[in-house]
Amino acid sequence: MTVEEVARNLHLTNNAVRNQLAKLVESNLVVRSGSRPGISKPSTIYSITIAGQIQFSSLYLPVLTEFLEVAEGQCSAKQLNAFMTDTGKSLAKRYPKPEGGLKNRINSAARLLRGFGGLMDVDTRNGTTVLTSSGCPLAALTSENAAACKVIEGLLSEYLSARVISCCDVTTEPRCCFEVRM
Repeated sequence: MTVEEVARNLHLTNNAVRNQLAKLVESNLVVRSGSRPGISKPSTIYSITIAGQIQFSSLYLPVLTEFLEVAEGQCSAKQLNAFMTDTGKSLAKRYPKPEGGLKNRINSAARLLRGFGGLMDVDTRNGTTVLTSSGCPLAALTSENAAACKVIEGLLSEYLSARVISCCDVTTEPRCCFEVRM
């Protein structure tokens, strides 16, 4: 759509739409995808990017939740946990592994999870380093599908090159907890 078309559909001024489109373009959620003749000059056509479609879609969560429920019904707990852990390990390969000692790598992992929406803290319990959070970046999944925690467990194991064990609380208000062991 053009600025004018968006403004007309949303009952906004052209300038208000231009301001918001500039922010969406800067965030790579919208791109200039062409032009069409206008009254005095060509009008730019804007399109949503794949990243924008992902960001604005409300279907991903119900599909993934349903998939996990079906998988839980068709797989043994051991198979499902292995599948979810392997998914996390595969996901970890998208991110450069941190360098340095274990403490530095754990702090990098906490930053990575913060980027996903987790409010991660690094603590020590009984001589074991633990990543904890008062929330969960997968809360909408983990409250109904505890196996979703295994994705983060697998991601952390691969990312840290260390053994990670989930100790998450998956009650109505899920909270992350991952013990890092060598």
